[in-house]
Amino acid sequence: MADKIIRGITEDKYIRFFIVDSTELTKEVSEMHNLSMTNTVLFGRMLNGVLMLGVDNKADAGSITIKVKGDGPVKGAVVTANNKGDVKGYVYNPQVELPLTEGRRDFNVKEALGKGMLSVIKDVGMKTTYTGQVELVYGTIAQDLTYYFAQSEQIPSSVGLGVLINPDGSVLQSGGFMIQLMPDTPEEVIVKIENNLAKFPNMTDVMDMGYSIKKIISEMILKDFDLKFTDEVSAQYKCGCTELKMKQSLNLLNKEELEDIYNNEEAVEVKCHYCNKSYNFDKEIIKNILDKK
Repeated sequence: MADKIIRGITEDKYIRFFIVDSTELTKEVSEMHNLSMTNTVLFGRMLNGVLMLGVDNKADAGSITIKVKGDGPVKGAVVTANNKGDVKGYVYNPQVELPLTEGRRDFNVKEALGKGMLSVIKDVGMKTTYTGQVELVYGTIAQDLTYYFAQSEQIPSSVGLGVLINPDGSVLQSGGFMIQLMPDTPEEVIVKIENNLAKFPNMTDVMDMGYSIKKIISEMILKDFDLKFTDEVSAQYKCGCTELKMKQSLNLLNKEELEDIYNNEEAVEVKCHYCNKSYNFDKEIIKNILDKK
């Protein structure tokens, strides 16, 4: 089944909700970037989060980026999505692997990231971008996004993100949900949501039982609420790199670096961070850039 993000609101207009299935996407990215199991879980969680935030961006030319940076061995990761379900990203140290957390089957994403910051960068199609930052208090991504919404946007939220990994390291399921309360939500509504969430098992375990994300949101997370589904957007990996863009990136090198390449190499390879595609440029290209420096 194609990956997708579903967005909606309850009929009483007290709760906005988002839910995503990114199983095939997470598989694709794990293979594309040759990610370790720990990094697959980290990237998949970020992928699910940014896809839900992305479809909420009103600017067609804009994007939402989630960036984490820490002092752990993974160092960090960046994932970007737009409101059409296009997503791309990369992990700083993709092959780093950590043992499972002691006595459990959980991947140790918190230790992999270490102490650091989570940033949400909003490009709303204008010249200025807006960045909100919070400390990586939890290191799980889902709880950190929940904390971000409370601290930076003052929106009471509940975020669940998960990636289920097979024993051989392949992706079995990947998905997530986000619930946000609108202003002046009555206490009885909040209590009902809290009760539903308390009974809700792990997101990817439920997906693995065969439940669709629409059933998960309507029959479990927001059980006994009347829901209005407003959007269903397909999700796909879309890098957008081109030979021209990669050639232009060579202009970022200083004169000494370009001279060293020209004098010692027959060609230079430029690799895209987002999709790992390589572009090769010969000495004449380097000379033309040098002549303009």
